[in-house]
Amino acid sequence: MTLEELKLAMRIDHDFDDGLIKQLKDTAENYIMDAVTLSPNREAFFKDNPKFNTAVMFLVGAWYERRVSSTDKALQEIPFGVTNFIQQFRGAYTDGV
Repeated sequence: MTLEELKLAMRIDHDFDDGLIKQLKDTAENYIMDAVTLSPNREAFFKDNPKFNTAVMFLVGAWYERRVSSTDKALQEIPFGVTNFIQQFRGAYTDGV
């Protein structure tokens, strides 16, 4: 998922936070991949995977919206749906099994 695709999905039409969004995107991708496997051969499994892109979008959107340590909104550690995607990835990932 490109930065532009992510910003479109999050309805962001400015470039003020591009650095932050890129950092959150990289962190979300690694968070999800690390939760599934630490295999050095994992990149191919996640490349061009719409479920992976959606999970990344969910995480980035949640982290972007909740950039402060305190808020009046109810917080979830992992946004709804991301854990389900991770479990599906774990079941489908076969490298080294």
